[in-house]
Amino acid sequence: MRLKTVKSPWLERVVIVILSYLSVLSFARVISLNGDGNVYYGGIYFGYNLSSVLLFSFTAWLLCRYFRLRDRRLKTVSTIGGILLGTAIVYGGYAHYVNDIFRSVPETILQFFLIMGIGACTTPICAELLQLPGRVQKWYADKQIAQPTGRFYVFMNGHKRLYFLFVWGILMLSYMPVFLSQWPGNFVFDAKYQLSEVVNNSYHTHHPLLHTLLMGKAYQFGEQIGNVSVGYQFYTLIQMLILTGSFAYFLQYLFKKGVPRCIRIGALLWFAVFPMHSVFAISATKDVLCAAFFLYYAVFLFRLLLDGEKFSWYSYAGMVLAGILLSLLRNNAKYAVAVSGVIVLLYLKPLKSKMYFLIALAAILLLHSGCNRILIAYTHADSRDTQREMMSVPLQCMARVACYRGAELDPALYGEVCMYMQEEDIPNYNPYLADAVKNNANELLLKNNKLNFFKLWAKIGLQFPGEYLESIITNTMGYWYPLNQGMYVSADIALYHTLIGTEHEIEKEDYFPLATRYYNYLFYHLNYRSVPIMGYLFRNAPYVWLVVLTLLWSIYQKRYSLLLWGMLPLMYLGTCFLGPMAALRYIYCLVVCVPLILHGLLHPYTKYTDGYNNLPSNPTHERQAS
Repeated sequence: MRLKTVKSPWLERVVIVILSYLSVLSFARVISLNGDGNVYYGGIYFGYNLSSVLLFSFTAWLLCRYFRLRDRRLKTVSTIGGILLGTAIVYGGYAHYVNDIFRSVPETILQFFLIMGIGACTTPICAELLQLPGRVQKWYADKQIAQPTGRFYVFMNGHKRLYFLFVWGILMLSYMPVFLSQWPGNFVFDAKYQLSEVVNNSYHTHHPLLHTLLMGKAYQFGEQIGNVSVGYQFYTLIQMLILTGSFAYFLQYLFKKGVPRCIRIGALLWFAVFPMHSVFAISATKDVLCAAFFLYYAVFLFRLLLDGEKFSWYSYAGMVLAGILLSLLRNNAKYAVAVSGVIVLLYLKPLKSKMYFLIALAAILLLHSGCNRILIAYTHADSRDTQREMMSVPLQCMARVACYRGAELDPALYGEVCMYMQEEDIPNYNPYLADAVKNNANELLLKNNKLNFFKLWAKIGLQFPGEYLESIITNTMGYWYPLNQGMYVSADIALYHTLIGTEHEIEKEDYFPLATRYYNYLFYHLNYRSVPIMGYLFRNAPYVWLVVLTLLWSIYQKRYSLLLWGMLPLMYLGTCFLGPMAALRYIYCLVVCVPLILHGLLHPYTKYTDGYNNLPSNPTHERQAS
């Protein structure tokens, strides 16, 4: 149905022309914020080159299609998505290039109109994306019904465990070149701090103890045999086996569900060929094992909510085990499991289904707590919470005010801020990274004066609310800003050639020079960022926006089971927003779930009949299925 306010086709065309032109002007304003003068004419001046004409034409074509939509629900949901995306583009641009978003009232008003102008383009884009799964579902269903009849399929269909071993072997073989190239592994990020805890026998729960022990045992085994490099390779191999095992488990799930062969091959190639997975597989960071068990747990939850499986005891046991290990391998994961589990629990029907899930969720949380206590007792670890890590967001907020608006801040309040953080660290405030101010924060004072700290934080925030909001925007923009990125916005994935610097040093060897040239070009020299398409897939934003669009699509289609499942990645992402920076490794668990999310969007479901999926369904889907 056409918009009620538009009664003439010619008036509608005039509206489309105006909105398209406003969209071009809005994009031009955001692009001009980069202030780079060393570009050809038209690089900054968007109206001076052909790209502005192409954008105008593209937006006008999208708006013509959008205005002819008859589905009001689709229009409403796509408008929400378009405005969210427009807001991300505008505020991300200001945060990234200007670092001063709310500098004046006229600028704030201008930003509102820029969001509306860009929204004229992003809203119909969201509408097209939200319609895309429905256009593919019929093909997906037809392919699923027409099962292949080849000998390989028939044999594997009768021996599904062999299929798991088959794809597991393919994935391991695909990761062996980078393992041999970077033998015995890629020692990155927090690994050196964790291994120093092992060497000094001084453990702390800041890093997951299970991961620290796994690394430590491999290193200590190397000490016993007189070669720590040989010992450490077993950690890398164990991590590779676990990660590829989770991928193989997911691919086996697709095989059992009769998912079209082309989809399964695409998922296999995503895991085997996309170099992010192979490099993470050999990298000593807790995020990799966390991602593996996140995928395990996500598939179990998917089977329960969307497939409506009636779990046997061993399926529940597998789900509980995956949830426990997920929570043990990243400290913030337990909150995502708990909060998303409570949301799922509230909406499950009937009572029997609710009780079964409650028992499973309680088992995950209680057994996680018990296992964590055992690990603390075994290692004699310092289990006191690191206050400066917990307070990284409020510390970052106050540091921004002290750095940029210190002259306007009351001297008494400024002095109180300097009690919680080092005064010499304040000029080093980094909008993208909280480490500069939190690493040397007064741990004891934060612990003993928490109430006064929050009073101070609130008092300064009431005086400078815009700076607080800008602090949160700049610190998290790496997750949601879809355009250019700065040094810290997504954090690079790199191959480290420097190691731990202890008495028994891990020494790297190159057993596959041909692969080394490829991987060093991409990751040691960081050239992966300049590779078209692939470079963009090494950013946070595509995966965050995939989750957002999935949730919007589930609302549009009234697919409440998918919406409930989406609470797991959403709650996990929420915990990441409270962290010190927006690193890609933090959300690697969302990257490995991409094929599962796409399967949830494309697979056509009929009305649910069992207990777990006794949720409202979409009548449109029922008519299509019939």
